[in-house]
Amino acid sequence: MRFLQTALTTPEEDERSLLEEIFRAFYYSDYGNNAYYPNLNMDSDSLIFVKNVILGIFIGLCIAAFATVYNKRVLGNFVRKLLREECLSKGSAKTLGELGVMQNYAIRNAVRKSVSLRRVVRCVEEEEFLAEQEKRRLEFEEANKSNKKSAFREEKFEIDTANDHFYIPEEMKYMADVKFESRGTTWLGAILFVIIMAIVFVALIAFLPDIFQMLDNFVGGFSSMGKDNIL
Repeated sequence: MRFLQTALTTPEEDERSLLEEIFRAFYYSDYGNNAYYPNLNMDSDSLIFVKNVILGIFIGLCIAAFATVYNKRVLGNFVRKLLREECLSKGSAKTLGELGVMQNYAIRNAVRKSVSLRRVVRCVEEEEFLAEQEKRRLEFEEANKSNKKSAFREEKFEIDTANDHFYIPEEMKYMADVKFESRGTTWLGAILFVIIMAIVFVALIAFLPDIFQMLDNFVGGFSSMGKDNIL
C-alpha cells in the first residue's frame, strides 16, 4: 500500500518512532489525500467525511467487542456467583465480602454504576431506602396539598460496597443467566476481532479513493450517454 512505501522510505535519522512514521504516512498518503469527483459532486472534504464515518464505525465495533466480553466475563462471573450462592431474595442476599469478590475493583464499580448489571442485580439497602423515601414523599405531598410551591427533595442513595447486600430476584434468574452467558466470548477473541477489523479498515481506507473514482467514472458514463441521446 502507498502508506507503507512512504513509511519505509523515511530517513533513519528522523527521531520519530516507526509507529509515528507509519501513522503519518498513512494519513497523508491514504487518509487525507486530495481528491475530486466531479460527477459525484465530491471533493477531499467529502471523502474525509466518509472516512471519518468508517473510522467511527470501526471504533464503535472495537469498543462493543470488548464491552461484550467485559459484560459476559467480568460482570457475568459476579452474576453466576450470586446464582450459585442462591442469592435470590432479600433474605438470602449477601455482601461482596461474603461472595468473595470484595477485592475486585470492577465488581465494586459495577454494582454502583453499571446499568447492564443493575437491571438484574438488586441491592437490599437501596430498595429499603427508596421505599422509605417514597413513603416520606407521599406524606409530604399529603401535608402540603395547599402549598403548590413546596416540593419534596429526593435524596440519592450511595451504595456501600463493603456492607450492602446484593441478590437477583427469583423471577429474573433465568434472564440473568442468559444475559450474562459467557460461552463464545473471550478476551483473545476480542483482540483478534480488533486486529481483523484494523486490517479491513486500513484496506478500505486505502482503496476508497479508487472505489469512488470508479463510481465517478460510472456516473460520468451515464451522463455522457444521456447527452448523446438528447442530441
